Amino acid sequence: MAKLNFKPSGKEIEVNENTKILVACIQNKIQIIYGCGACSCGTCAVRVSGEKLKDMAQEELELLERRGYPTDGSIRLACQARILEGEVTVDIGFQSE
Repeated sequence: MAKLNFKPSGKEIEVNENTKILVACIQNKIQIIYGCGACSCGTCAVRVSGEKLKDMAQEELELLERRGYPTDGSIRLACQARILEGEVTVDIGFQSE
């Protein structure tokens, strides 16, 4: 199991490894802004920090770049980012900045 900590709510959940952040939010009724859910719009971008997320695919990297977000892994698309192990902090408050 892996752990997701959400800011600013402070909610913590455990999820199966390889779970997408967006799926975890929907299943646990955590409010998150998203549109397509398929790496086409970029509205589900969140700030992340922590142990281990699956590496970005080229499609996610290019969309973040087009939207003007950093591509260093600090911002990820919730519809694409999968937690592989450990603990990851997800800042959903980033969506309203």
